[in-house]
Amino acid sequence: MSEAPSKNSAIMKWILPLLILFAGGLLVSYFISSKPQAPSRPVNEKVWTVKTLAVILGEHQPSLVLYGKIEAPRMTNVTSAVTAFVAEVNTDAGKSINSDDLLIKLDDRDTRLLVAQRQADVTNIEAQLEAEKVKHQSDLNSYKIQKSLIQLSLNTVKRYENLIKRKVASQEQLDSARKDYQQQRLSLVERERSIADHPNQLSQIESQLLRARSLLEAAELDLSRTEIKAPFAGRVAQLSVSPGDRVKAGDSLLQYYSMERLEVRSQIPSRILPQIRNNSSELNIKASGLIDNKMLEMQLDRIAAEVNSGRAGVDAFFKITADHYLPEPGRSLAITVLLPAQKDIIPIPPVSLYGLDRVYKVVDGRLQAATVTRIGDSQDAEGNPLVLIKSEELKSGDLIITTQLPNAISGLRVKEVGSDA
Repeated sequence: MSEAPSKNSAIMKWILPLLILFAGGLLVSYFISSKPQAPSRPVNEKVWTVKTLAVILGEHQPSLVLYGKIEAPRMTNVTSAVTAFVAEVNTDAGKSINSDDLLIKLDDRDTRLLVAQRQADVTNIEAQLEAEKVKHQSDLNSYKIQKSLIQLSLNTVKRYENLIKRKVASQEQLDSARKDYQQQRLSLVERERSIADHPNQLSQIESQLLRARSLLEAAELDLSRTEIKAPFAGRVAQLSVSPGDRVKAGDSLLQYYSMERLEVRSQIPSRILPQIRNNSSELNIKASGLIDNKMLEMQLDRIAAEVNSGRAGVDAFFKITADHYLPEPGRSLAITVLLPAQKDIIPIPPVSLYGLDRVYKVVDGRLQAATVTRIGDSQDAEGNPLVLIKSEELKSGDLIITTQLPNAISGLRVKEVGSDA
């Protein structure tokens, strides 16, 4: 009977502290919930002050700023036609040259010796040709004589045959006459063969003469090429030799280009290319660029026929139309291209454009995004830059913000400067 009270006392030792902690927690919760609350303030939506610009659709001529490189499409690489020493160099890199100026002179002694040899070959074959003609004329004359001689020999044979019948001549005399007759016939056959072969001999000698004359002309051409002259006016870009150098056939001597064919190569973005393709004449597209504080006037000459892999546009070539100042090939510059005029274009300041294709208009005091296509650039009457855009989501009279907001999104509440919220 004494064990039961002891168990109850042990249980009470654990339950009593728990009851005390629970009661304390309820008391603390009551005090917190019964604490007087401060009245909550209403949350006010922030209103951003912006400036706006009314949309005006009109016809504008966009411009495009590109970066180009001056090139010389008529860059000529002059090489040596013969193996020789360089005797004279009459120009230097960077110098302007006129047409037919003597630029480089090669030692021509070896070439002159070769010309003399080729001339001797031609003279020799010409003599052979004349000898063949004389021989042929001699054969024709001899042929007539030999025909007469063979007739005489034949008459002699016949006469001896008659004498033998009358037993006046011997057989030996007849055999000798017949032998002479046969020899005359052999000589006549040989003469006929020589006369018949004359056209073949003539063709053979004439072909040899033609080949010899061709070799002579080639040698004379190489001799003329020992004097390197400018075929057109231009400017020397690079000089590769000096007096005393020995050059082989095909070695580069110098490079020069025509000053009249300088052009600017630039890459036109693919989004702009349709505007140029749709133009009636590419030659109407003008461009200008500033280099060395001088303005270069240009005109679109042609567009590349292929696109290099990894490039986002197509190369265009602008011909430099003004010749009062011509820069060096290889230099880079920024050019402004005037594109064909278009209708329904909207001019906006650059700050109104967000990213590459988005503006915000104000509708009922809140921002609303509009997707646009950038056509090009322009300037206002005061010379301030403008961006020309086109969009089906904008119409005349819409208000576009001209204030650059860092957190502009659709639905943002705004008010115009000077207007009420």
